[in-house]
Amino acid sequence: MKRFLSAILFVAFSVFAFAQVTITSSNYYQPGSMARDIYTVENDATDSVPTVNILTTPLTFGNSLESQFSAYNMVDSVYYNEPATEGEFTEETCSFADENGMRMHLKVTNEKAVCLGVSGALAQLGLTDNLEVPFEDEMDVITFPAQLNSHTNSTAHGLYLEHISALQNAFNNFGSSGQMIYQFVAADYDSIMIDIDITYNSIFDETGTLTLAGSRMLQGEYEYLREKRYYSYITNMFMRNRTSGEFQNINDCTVYGMNVGETLQGYYGMQFPITSATTTLNYWISNDNYPIVEITTNSNLTYTKHIAIRYEDHTSLCSELEIANIEIFPNPTTDILNIAIEDMENGIMNIYSTNGALVKEVQLNGSHNSINVTDLHNGCYFIRIYYGDKEIKGNFAKN
Repeated sequence: MKRFLSAILFVAFSVFAFAQVTITSSNYYQPGSMARDIYTVENDATDSVPTVNILTTPLTFGNSLESQFSAYNMVDSVYYNEPATEGEFTEETCSFADENGMRMHLKVTNEKAVCLGVSGALAQLGLTDNLEVPFEDEMDVITFPAQLNSHTNSTAHGLYLEHISALQNAFNNFGSSGQMIYQFVAADYDSIMIDIDITYNSIFDETGTLTLAGSRMLQGEYEYLREKRYYSYITNMFMRNRTSGEFQNINDCTVYGMNVGETLQGYYGMQFPITSATTTLNYWISNDNYPIVEITTNSNLTYTKHIAIRYEDHTSLCSELEIANIEIFPNPTTDILNIAIEDMENGIMNIYSTNGALVKEVQLNGSHNSINVTDLHNGCYFIRIYYGDKEIKGNFAKN
C-alpha cells in the first residue's frame, strides 16, 4: 500500500517541461519517450543524508554523493504513454508509468496541466487487479507559462471501491489462520473503500548552475530552474457493514472481538490512516522536458530520502539516431562503429554505459571515423561528441 502511494506521488509530478526560465505546454510531452535515471538512492533509517550535505555551494552532484550513499540502483523511472481510449481517463492527453507500473493520467492544455487520477495495483495488500482512482476534481499540477516565482496550490480526492474478496489474498498470505480471519471478515463486511486525499504545492524559486561531476553520470554544467514541490497525503480504508449498509473506518471494524485494522497492521505493519508529507527539489534543465536532478526529502528539508540523476537523452535506447549532419552505423554493431559528421575536423567522443559510467574515450579525426568496440560488452550505450563549440548526443547498441 505504501509503495503504491509513494509511486502515485513520485510519478504524479515528474514530467513538466522547461524552456529557458519558462515552461510551456508546447514542449511538455513527447509520445513514446522515456527519462532514464543514472542512479537512484533509496534511504532507510541507517542511510539518510542531511540535505545540507547534498545541496553544496557551488551545486555539484557526483563523487561526494557516491561517498555518502551506500545504495545505487539503475531505474527506468518514467515512460510516456499514449492517452487512454476507454475507462475513467478518456479526457487525458498523455499518461505515464513508473518502474512499478503505476500510471498517472494528465490533461494538458495551453493554460495548464492537470492530473485526472491514477491507476495500478495495490499489490502489497494482495489487490493485484488493475484499479482506477479518478479524482473528484482535476488537480492542477502546473499553470503555463511556469517561470521563476510561479506558484501552484491544489488538492485532490479519490475513492476506490472493491468487493471484500479483493482482500482475500492479503489474509491468505498468512496461512490457515489468515484464511479463517478472512472468512470472519467476509461474513460481516461486503466491500472495501480506499480514500485518498492529496495536497500539492509547487513554487519555482531559484535559478543557477549545477555540475554533474561523478564518474557514474554524464558530466557537464547545466543552467537550471528549480522547483520546490511539497505534497502531503492521507489515505484511509473503510469497509461496508452488511447489516447496516454503512462504511466504517477499518479501525472501527471488529469480528469476534478482533479489530480488523489492528490485525492488518500486525500482518503488514501499516496503520490507517497512512499519512505522509514530502518535499521534492526538481532541477529543470534549459530546453528539456524533465528535471535532470530530483531530490526528495522529509517535509522540512532536513534529510534526503531519495535522489535521482537522469540522463539528458530520453529517446528510446538502441534506436537509430535521427540528427542532421551525423550518421552512426551500423546500429546495432558487432565490432566496428562508424561515425560520420559533416564538416568536423577534430573531436572527442565519450561512450557511457547504461549505469552512467564512462567506458571509453575516443579521439576523432576528420569527418569520418571507425571505432573498434569489440572490447565493450553487449548492450546499449550513450555517446557524447564534442568538437569546436558543438556537442552531439546519441546512442547505439552492440550485439
